[in-house]
Amino acid sequence: MKNVIKSIVKGIAFILVYPLYILLIISELISKNDQPFQGCSQLLSLVPGLPGNYLRQQFYRLSLAHCADDCCIEFGTRLNQRSIEIGRSVYIGTNCCVGACIIEDDVLIGSNVDIISGKKQHSFERLDVPMREQGGELEKIVIGADSWLGNSSVVMANIGKKCIVAAGSVVIKDLEDFKIAGGNPARVLKCRLADSDKLHDAT
Repeated sequence: MKNVIKSIVKGIAFILVYPLYILLIISELISKNDQPFQGCSQLLSLVPGLPGNYLRQQFYRLSLAHCADDCCIEFGTRLNQRSIEIGRSVYIGTNCCVGACIIEDDVLIGSNVDIISGKKQHSFERLDVPMREQGGELEKIVIGADSWLGNSSVVMANIGKKCIVAAGSVVIKDLEDFKIAGGNPARVLKCRLADSDKLHDAT
């Protein structure tokens, strides 16, 4: 019964956001950039509670490169690029800012997390040109399956599978699978495989 109710609610949410999706498509024909999508994301980020979660979920299913139908994207979180891919059972907490990335299955993202589109977004080599006019390059960051990004962390490099990033950390270098990292800049503190081996030895 619970699944039936969920399906009905998802269907209603889909119907409600579809006009916004059509408006997005029309706006993109004029602007040719991600600003219309960002405006839609900002608008939907302000809808509170479960209704907001379902509306965001269904809108991103329509508009992103990929978005599973069981993700949860909380209040205040903005997505900046349509190229974002979100896997199954992903949870994204409140007030996050998400750039170009692939978020694989079962990822947990705390509140106030920034996932930045790589380290080359803003060029700054020339001193005779303002940085805002020097352009940059977006990189698609990968957050590996079953990883956990703690509150207020900043991620601008790839995260391996089953990693943990401590709250407040700034990740500027790729993390390999199973690593626990923390600090600014983040460094590897531990490998989860070691703990798993100890647990198996104890049993």
